[in-house]
Amino acid sequence: MGRWQRPPLGPLAAVQLHITKANPLIEGRGHSPLCRHAQHSAAVVRGDDLLAVADLMARTDSDWCSKCGGYALRRLTDTQLSYYCAAHRLHDVNERLDSQTGVPDSDPSAVIACLDELATWQPVDEAESCSSDSWQWQETVRDLTRMAATSPAVTRPS
Repeated sequence: MGRWQRPPLGPLAAVQLHITKANPLIEGRGHSPLCRHAQHSAAVVRGDDLLAVADLMARTDSDWCSKCGGYALRRLTDTQLSYYCAAHRLHDVNERLDSQTGVPDSDPSAVIACLDELATWQPVDEAESCSSDSWQWQETVRDLTRMAATSPAVTRPS
């Protein structure tokens, strides 16, 4: 089976994160402002850093707290939350189709119906649309549909 690519970040790329120490030159690990390991009170303070998810994922130079992960998300918009849920469903379908960890006897019509529904995902708010990522979303859905057609984890009717 081919290697599955994750869906693009899409609307989640702009989600803002609060981090206590995003600068790798500052000694110590980065924490969520609410982490009990952070050195200040459990609140967002003036010295905290604010990064976008896309910026954080592009970095390899920081040391993050193993308890809190190093950051706290700001509230998601309706489109971001909808996309997050849809991307999770894509990931779940991929897990079901994986030949090593897949769910045996998965119903192919249910898997394909789920993928058909995910193929039509649209942002709740068009202003938050990430059209440059939409082709990658569609390609991911197509790849998973091809996997569903050939996966040993999916049982075919006899």
